[in-house]
Amino acid sequence: MPPDSVLADFMSELDSQISVMLYELALASLDKAIMKAKMIEIGQKNAAGTMQFNAKLAQLEQENALLH
Repeated sequence: MPPDSVLADFMSELDSQISVMLYELALASLDKAIMKAKMIEIGQKNAAGTMQFNAKLAQLEQENALLH
């Protein structure tokens, strides 16, 4: 299978947000695409965790303000 086809197949199976970001990078090899996809996924997970933490913190601050 030609490398371009393998890369296209890989990218077509990814989460749509990740694949859009990878298409913008115009990566030429499967190895680079895999590495960048993992980095994007880790970044998304970190961002989601931070958002959940901030939401919980805001909730606790609001509850604390109501108690005082």
